[in-house]
Amino acid sequence: MIFISLHSFAQCWQTLSAGAEHSAGIKTDGTLWSWGNNSSGQLGDGTTIKTNVPIPIGMANNWLKIATGSTHTVAIKTDGTLWAWGNNHYAQLGDGTTTDRLSPTQIGIEMNWQSVSTEGNHTVAIKTDGTLWAWGYNVYGQLGDGTTTGKNIPTQIGTATDWQSVATGWLHSLATKTNGTLWAWGYNSNGQLGDGTTTTRTTPVQVGTAANWKSIDTGNSHSLGIKTDGTLWAWGSNSDGQLGDGSTISRNTPKQIGTATNWLNVSAGIIFTFANKTDGTLWSWGNNTSGQLGKGTSGAPNITSPAQVGSSSDNMLMSAGGYHVLVKNIDGFLKVCGRNDVGQLGDGTNNQRNTFTPVDCPSNCAPPTQFSASSITPTTATINWTASISAPNGGYLYFYSTNSVIGGIEGNTSSTTANLTNLLPNTTYYWWVASDCVSSKGNWIPGGSFTTLPANATGCWQNVSAGAHHSVGLKEDGRLWTWGSNADGQLGDGTTISKNSPTQIGTGNNWLKIAAGDGHTVAIKTDGTLWTWGYNSGGQLGDGTTTNRNIPTRIGTETDWVSIAAGDFHTVAIKSNGTLWAWGLNGHGQLGNGTTTNRNIPTQIGTANNWKTVTPGAQHTLAIKTDGTLWTWGYNGSGQLGDGTTADKNIPVQVGTAANWKNAAGGFLHTVAIKTDGTLWAWGSNSDGQLGDGTTVSKITPIQIGTATDWQSINADYFSSSGGIKTDGTLWAWGQNNSGQFGDGTKVSRLVPTQIGTATDRKIVAVNLFHRFVINTNGFLSGCGLNDKGQLGDGTTLQKTIFTPVGCPASSTLNVVEISATIDQLKVYPNPVQDILTVSFDQNILSVAVYNMAGQQVLTKDINDTKGTIDISAFSSGVYLVKVNAVNGFVKTVKVIKR
Repeated sequence: MIFISLHSFAQCWQTLSAGAEHSAGIKTDGTLWSWGNNSSGQLGDGTTIKTNVPIPIGMANNWLKIATGSTHTVAIKTDGTLWAWGNNHYAQLGDGTTTDRLSPTQIGIEMNWQSVSTEGNHTVAIKTDGTLWAWGYNVYGQLGDGTTTGKNIPTQIGTATDWQSVATGWLHSLATKTNGTLWAWGYNSNGQLGDGTTTTRTTPVQVGTAANWKSIDTGNSHSLGIKTDGTLWAWGSNSDGQLGDGSTISRNTPKQIGTATNWLNVSAGIIFTFANKTDGTLWSWGNNTSGQLGKGTSGAPNITSPAQVGSSSDNMLMSAGGYHVLVKNIDGFLKVCGRNDVGQLGDGTNNQRNTFTPVDCPSNCAPPTQFSASSITPTTATINWTASISAPNGGYLYFYSTNSVIGGIEGNTSSTTANLTNLLPNTTYYWWVASDCVSSKGNWIPGGSFTTLPANATGCWQNVSAGAHHSVGLKEDGRLWTWGSNADGQLGDGTTISKNSPTQIGTGNNWLKIAAGDGHTVAIKTDGTLWTWGYNSGGQLGDGTTTNRNIPTRIGTETDWVSIAAGDFHTVAIKSNGTLWAWGLNGHGQLGNGTTTNRNIPTQIGTANNWKTVTPGAQHTLAIKTDGTLWTWGYNGSGQLGDGTTADKNIPVQVGTAANWKNAAGGFLHTVAIKTDGTLWAWGSNSDGQLGDGTTVSKITPIQIGTATDWQSINADYFSSSGGIKTDGTLWAWGQNNSGQFGDGTKVSRLVPTQIGTATDRKIVAVNLFHRFVINTNGFLSGCGLNDKGQLGDGTTLQKTIFTPVGCPASSTLNVVEISATIDQLKVYPNPVQDILTVSFDQNILSVAVYNMAGQQVLTKDINDTKGTIDISAFSSGVYLVKVNAVNGFVKTVKVIKR
């Protein structure tokens, strides 16, 4: 094991700011850094990916002041310009919109901004001419302009030109003037304005008559100030002792805290407070839920009076956030404590800190981003990352280890990938990457972890289809597996219980084609029979009813079905004679039968018998004939039919005159297609860049995307993204990526086709709403994106932004009997069962074995009696197979539900 020490450098930080769940700082060289939660782009790095280490924001080195709010950030540069980014729902950025910004955006053109403050969802700032400005959320008058109307650009507050400093709380604001007077406005239910009332104010009101206020700060609903005589004062909510007066009684006028006259700075967290004295000692009080007071404990009891934190006397600057604290010492180094669940402490972990922990000074050698692992086998894997903002001259260094503590085997590369070899099978590896700038080394950035495949692992998947919240896979042995949401029986396992890992459906090994819709599943067997199950409100199962089915149900008696596809709520199929059939919901004519009437049995579309392929979008349908012509019908509100109009069509209409279409795919409101010359075409809605032409302008006729002539296959999800595979086996995606469904390690949307990873073995892609699957040439299946219903099949319900392997479960060939109380005098009860399962028979039972739905034996017990019990209380909820062996060769397997 190699131990890595991260070196610090003198005078690292100039200023720091702690937000609700993110942090930001400016180094002494003027560069801007941020870390923590990034759900709204509040870090400013152009993504929504959180990080637990400081990362540089752009390359500018003239940042001067910084302020972090709930989920947004504002800053001032040395040239006096104002910048903002992150959440903008309440117009708190001040750019005239309510659009979130993922990177610093200049606010106006003024170059005379002096200071700025933000905490909740409003922002207040002062210009060099002493005028006061505010914008954002204003329902309680916290902007101070005399109204309760929000503002989306900086709005001057009054006409005074002698404002000195400002501090914002969650719903109130404080400011001092150059004459030392204190003013407050906004919400006042807890007396946080300090004017002796609990009356909300929409314009600044003076707090008392004192004219010796030196500095101020605000928490969620409490306020603090230090006077020029060094005394500390507090008022407002005191529910957790955050005022520090030894009580939990709220105050509506400033109350002196103790008798000390050497207070230097004060910083208010959401419901706690930090301050330092002129002797450099650090003090804290109030709520300690997450150990943020730095006293070595967390939780109750709260501290209601200032208590010294440690014995150090070099504490210079503090910033208290939601439940975490940043402290800079006199040498410019950073130490942190408190909550760290989203990396807001910046120490490289997500561990809560109850005492102050030092954070190394980040290197200006820009780090790589967007990490992923791919091409995982039992003994090899490829780790990938995106280049730094400015590629380092010395390339990159990397470590990988079976230990989660940094260190291990070292390597270096000039590219953004590294191939790892001689790995152990079925083992989890952790890895880190650092930029090598030759003259200096960057900080080590964790890339995450991956688990190698078992030693005997071989690919087993031949096909996969993604529904809205469920998935269906077909193994190479012809057996059918499903996973994800099962609210409508769409998994076909006889229950409505969702599964987060593949569950075998029956024991048949003659499944040939599969397709998943919004909540239904369809399939064809090798004998040409058609089977459907799941949601059936529009007749999309085709069984003549609108009744849901939770097991595969045969449709009709025909044995000549050759291809099948599922839209949101309709189904289309082709027979061996080339005829086209459709059924299900038909409100937009998506069945193509000349009506808008739903059909609950397969209905032939026209009389043509030269249909080659058919692919539905969410509510429209695409098909290609054997002559290479493309035909579309159904919903056309965004021009997704490609016929130059936005009028719905209830019969197939030809798209242009081209006769060289190879395949097509329909999304929610858009369509993508490939011609036989390998070119890519798209049309329809383009709100999220799903057409891939670099714009967000919709198109009502096919347009060529780029000049590439090597597209092999194409796909479109039922929302607003697209993807494809090229002839070299590389994977590409574009459009909306809000759930990480591209698998590139980000949630960043793309306006043009973007390569995903470096793998060149991609064979099959399946997508639906917000998740995506890939099968490689070796039959390995992996998925990414939304996973709230277990639709990725990785055994969790955690969202994944990189492709995560789906295991290759062993197929069961057991002759399973469906759930029943009595079978040939065999009783297995209760069923469903919570803990103890009883098995009885009229003859001697030899043994009982329990298998999971992957066919793996998880329990066996000898009985040697006519009745016995087995304890399955420790098993996870789900479906299990109980195999009973009795005398005289009696063997039965019963499906049992464990609650």
